[in-house]
Order: sequence, then structure tokens, then C-alpha cells
Amino acid sequence: MHRLAHTFVLALTLLWTDASLAQTVVGPQADNTPPPATAETAALTPLTLTIAPVVYHWRDDPAHKYAFVISVEQHLDRQRLVGLALFRNSFGQPSAYAYAGYHWHDFLGQPKLSLKVSAGIIYGYTGEYADKVPLNWHGFSPGIIPSLGYKISANGSVNLMLLGTAGVVIGYSHSFEGFAGP
Repeated sequence: MHRLAHTFVLALTLLWTDASLAQTVVGPQADNTPPPATAETAALTPLTLTIAPVVYHWRDDPAHKYAFVISVEQHLDRQRLVGLALFRNSFGQPSAYAYAGYHWHDFLGQPKLSLKVSAGIIYGYTGEYADKVPLNWHGFSPGIIPSLGYKISANGSVNLMLLGTAGVVIGYSHSFEGFAGP
């Protein structure tokens, strides 16, 4: 199977696992009754598409190539989310990041500012670049990505995502109505 197709299938599997785990955490209560519906859970939960064409590295490396990210997130409620990012890493390798996260709106009391933190599994740093991410095991490594967002319209925001000691990514996110929540 082509390497990119293999990465995509693997990323979808990881996303399904993250979504399943997130649903398990918020699933039925101990007596198997579903959690009570609220106005928040009855509302449509949005899908968010993010395109991030700008990556800035803290240190210049001649091995760096053009990197970009495209991701899709499903918001489980106003704050919790799961997502999948497909990207070409800084060394030209097709990569993926399957994650779950938390979104704080009105960050620091500012209605246009938000903070998002995601944690998940990164796949794609292999071969001579395996040591470019910590705790890499056969191309798989854990990842935690904080992101600061600034709302520029009702459905759009500009985001700054911190990549630890590697650098930052700048992107645009657009939210679309999703399926009806639980």
C-alpha cells in the first residue's frame, strides 16, 4: 500500500479510537441511563476544518522542507473535541495526529480569544528523523499541542499552535454545523 494511504488508514483508526474513548468517558452513567439532555447537548455540535500553511521553526535546519497541516475536529460539546490532522512534517514525510482535546472559550475574559489543548498520537517521524519527536516508537509518539485562537468572524478564527521546542504553526479554522449532539 502506498505510504500516504497507509498513513491515512492508520490515522482514521487512531481517530476512531480517540472518539470511542471520549464517548466512553461521557457515556451512560453507572446505572446505564444516558446523561440528561441539556440545551448545550441538544444543540448541533460543530465540525471544524483547519488549514495551516505556515510553520515557523525556532531553529533553522537545512533538512527542513515546506510543511503544512489540514485537520478536522468534531466537537462533542461546547468544550470537548476529537480530531484528526494530516500533515507533511518538516522533513517531507506524510504524517498524522489523532487527538482529543479541550477548548476554553472567552479565554482571559476576552470573547474573541480562546485556548485549546489537544493530546494524542503522532505518526510519521521515521527513519533518520525518528529522533525529531520525543518518545518515538516505530514512528508513533505522544503529542500535546496548545493552541491560541482569535475569532475573526462568527465561524472563523486564526490560530497559533505551539509545537513544543520545534516551533509554531499558524492557521485558519472554520466551523460548520455538525450532527445533533447526544
